Amino acid sequence: MKRKLMIIGAGREQVPAINNARELGYETVVTDINPHAPGFAYADYAEVVSTADFDGNLKVARHYQIDGVMTLGSEVAVPIVAKIARILDLPGMSEETAFKATNKNAMREAFKAFGVPSPASEPVKTLNEAEHFANQFGYPLVIKPSNSSGQRGVEKVIDWPSLCRCFDEAIKYSTDGFAILETFYEGPEINVTAAVVAGQVTILSLSNRITAASPHFGIAVEHVFPPDISERQAREVEAASVLAIRAIGLENGIAYPQVVVGENGPRVIEIAARIPGGFMREVGMYRSGIDMIDVAIQLAMGCSFSLNDLVKIDPISALSVLFMTELDYPITSRPVSDIAGIENAANSPGILSVDINAEIGRMLPSLNSSAARFGAILAKGADRNEARKNSRRALSEISIKFVDA
Repeated sequence: MKRKLMIIGAGREQVPAINNARELGYETVVTDINPHAPGFAYADYAEVVSTADFDGNLKVARHYQIDGVMTLGSEVAVPIVAKIARILDLPGMSEETAFKATNKNAMREAFKAFGVPSPASEPVKTLNEAEHFANQFGYPLVIKPSNSSGQRGVEKVIDWPSLCRCFDEAIKYSTDGFAILETFYEGPEINVTAAVVAGQVTILSLSNRITAASPHFGIAVEHVFPPDISERQAREVEAASVLAIRAIGLENGIAYPQVVVGENGPRVIEIAARIPGGFMREVGMYRSGIDMIDVAIQLAMGCSFSLNDLVKIDPISALSVLFMTELDYPITSRPVSDIAGIENAANSPGILSVDINAEIGRMLPSLNSSAARFGAILAKGADRNEARKNSRRALSEISIKFVDA
């Protein structure tokens, strides 16, 4: 009888995990609130249950007598996976680690205890508390929900009126009624991916996280490796990332620290203990040759393995992941009538893949979170400049037309 792996979430980003698990010889039990979720078509067993529904997912896990449980790209499912693993005595991170990895205020407390370099911050529940922090540290500041992802409710505030305006939005996206207010730290943003196996941390990739300008603060519009930092700065980023991983207590799993490199060295902004979305899995794989999905699957199933055994592809020199957003096609008020040039883009020099989610008859989303990115072009090159040139050349081949007003 085949062993069963439960994967919480069946969206587009979960499909590779479902396929990889089956290729590795496991049966897949998959849950998602969307009965038409694309991953259901590839799963051995599919159940319509929300990724946020602990009781529902536990019931499914018990019914199918699963041997392992995991998620990817879903922040809300991380604590649920940890709790199911504990109750059913399956491999997985502790609930304490899951909490520290998903609640930004708890995360920062852990950072302080371990001496992880990070911006000054404070949990805030009222505007009076926010005002006190602002008076102490001055502007600019960054406010964000304590436990949300995808850049929802995250804003840079430059004065008291903007803090008042953004405060309620941050609270709205938090499930515990708290926001986190932190000092703004200037510098290039670096995404880090790492595999943690039996406490041993292996850095898979460092990449620049290039974000949109205001009013789309913090939303990544491109990932690029190698990052545009010095070798010394890269070593400092790696060291800070390892310390952050230790701080949240992650012994086995995938880690995704986000770091800003400023004039006073690196500052860890946050860390996730899951496979990140936004094509970061591809960034890690093209940089290291290792598919972090395979790492997560083997850890969830309690297997002994060497990372060297999981190398799938030859690493490449440079990569650009260029996202398609309303900034490229600034019409979000009329439905799409035609999308052309995808084949030409895919056949452009250096292109690895072209992924477009826009649909004819539907409007393009406004860029208010990472979920509003409706496509991505992955391009390689001999160096970062060539990779970026290749992704932009491919983007120029794609035209989107809209229904006449």
